[in-house]
Amino acid sequence: MKTIKIKNNNIVRQNKLETNNNIAKIRNKKLQKYRKLKINSLLEEMPLNLNCYLLNLKIDGVMKKYPEDFIVEEITPEGVVLEAGKDMDFKEENKHDWNGSFIHFTLEKINWNTMDAIRELARKTKTRRKNFGFAGTKDKFALTTQRVGCFGIKPEKLEEIKNSIKDITIRDIQKTNIKLRMGHLWGNKFTIKIRLNESDKYYDDISKYGEILENKNLDYILNYYGTQRFGTFRPITHIVGKFIYNRDFESAFYTYCGAPINETGKLKEARELVDNGEFEKALKLFPKKSHYNEMKMIRHYIKTGNYKECFKVLPPQLSSMFVNAYQSYLFNEMINIRYRDYSFDILDGDVVEEGAPTGNLLGSDTILSDGIQGDIEKYIIEKENLDLKKFKIEDYGNFPGTKRKLITKIYDFRSSIDEDNNIISVSFKMERGNYATVVLREIILGI
Repeated sequence: MKTIKIKNNNIVRQNKLETNNNIAKIRNKKLQKYRKLKINSLLEEMPLNLNCYLLNLKIDGVMKKYPEDFIVEEITPEGVVLEAGKDMDFKEENKHDWNGSFIHFTLEKINWNTMDAIRELARKTKTRRKNFGFAGTKDKFALTTQRVGCFGIKPEKLEEIKNSIKDITIRDIQKTNIKLRMGHLWGNKFTIKIRLNESDKYYDDISKYGEILENKNLDYILNYYGTQRFGTFRPITHIVGKFIYNRDFESAFYTYCGAPINETGKLKEARELVDNGEFEKALKLFPKKSHYNEMKMIRHYIKTGNYKECFKVLPPQLSSMFVNAYQSYLFNEMINIRYRDYSFDILDGDVVEEGAPTGNLLGSDTILSDGIQGDIEKYIIEKENLDLKKFKIEDYGNFPGTKRKLITKIYDFRSSIDEDNNIISVSFKMERGNYATVVLREIILGI
């Protein structure tokens, strides 16, 4: 009888274990379903909100057939344009002052995003990525120039590798005591080719666009944050930011690493596996070069089981970009309301900067505007149920907010027509923090 009792006890334990496992599986499935519903609901509620236009020309054309069709040349704080294919005009008499522990150089690249290019430079120089700094990120599918700073690397090493990476060139190497920081630039010059589609209304008479552009006033533009702030292919950055603001790091993790939207094939499958908690399988399917950050976060979660800690393995600029994108989404909504219901004329209570009314990029230190603009800001705070002090996120970062112009000036706008090839070229300069896509959406259909 004792033996039978032992066997019965074993059976009871096994049944209990199996029951607990089944309960855990059911619970996990319910949690997954609830999380997916929460993420999908927010994706539906918060589409990109660049809704208003001043010009809306609707040219039916292709903007980036080749990377060289989209040229971005950084403008230094001194107003020097870093021209593609051209060395900076350093004055010989100043070269004896070139000393210090930092090195600055011009990085010219084609079809590289800034972070991947820096990572490759770090690999080539056998140093760490964090030894490099830059003033601002640049488009990937483009020809771009920008100043980059670094330390712990000899100038001779940069000279050695300056032409060794495909589609990357290093020039204008200079020693200095100045550490290059984010925002250390005046702005950018954009030179863009638009290739007309045959379906465009003026395809057979492109000269009409030359007349239209010549007569249009493009001195100012709505100062939206552009689509790249939120993700051009996968616009989820502001959604991740809202989850982080709400301290829901679990949903933030799954939105960034899972939640397929426009993906297909193995990448879509990888994100679906993340949604289902099958992390090891997902890691095998993610493209290693283009989705390095997701893989890094997933591995860290496998190691720690802590969603919040996963965001700390990202580069600081990227981890802060999520909440910045949420702030940007709210600012874009201010522009929509102000444009739709009022105007961008100076109203009572407006804080004016360079002749333009400003609004608040809402954050922990925000002091609300007065007058109509203040009412708009209060409406958004109430609608989003915001507590501005919560933009100071414990053990993650502080997002104090700032004033930003609701409309912004465009400098040196030029256009030309190539009738033989049906190409419209435009060029213009914008101050830092402004987006060329906000100008281009006024000209090209579907931007």
